[in-house]
Amino acid sequence: MSELIEQVIKQLKARPSVVAHAEAEEYVDFLWPIIDDIIPHAEEGSPRAIVLCGSDEEARHIEDYFQKAAKPKDLTVDLVVEKGNKLKQRNDLFDGTEIIVGTTRRVCEMYFQNGFNIKKLKLFIVLRMDDQMRAGQKGFIARLAESLPKCKQVLFARNSNDDRMVSYMEEFLVNYSIVDLSE
Repeated sequence: MSELIEQVIKQLKARPSVVAHAEAEEYVDFLWPIIDDIIPHAEEGSPRAIVLCGSDEEARHIEDYFQKAAKPKDLTVDLVVEKGNKLKQRNDLFDGTEIIVGTTRRVCEMYFQNGFNIKKLKLFIVLRMDDQMRAGQKGFIARLAESLPKCKQVLFARNSNDDRMVSYMEEFLVNYSIVDLSE
């Protein structure tokens, strides 16, 4: 497993984007080491990582995992989901956070309505990219990706041969690599 994580990190250092093939149960173990490598310590100010999830449940699971992993490094993690108090989520983001974990639609809504600062953003991760494309989230993901500063992108998908995925990769990714994480 650690060799696979090292492979993804190595590809991220060489290229701006990585498409990682993995089942949902497998990629959870890859997320924190990638974030840990890109964001080595806490800093004041804007978020430095955004993780887009396909559902509230997935976002809550990832956020819980990140809260535990981030504690020793004193990194802050905020959850932004559909079934949550929008005002509280907005206030949490404005109070400052290093990592935003949330559903694609709500993160986009919060960003475009409230314009949280992303000038220090270093990492943009999309989980279940192929499933999100089939669920009609391509527009939200593309719109957010277009507005981001130059940062590393990691897209996790089971299948990158889906027409929507191919279209997205051709349109929004430059110099990307594909890594197979399935063992």
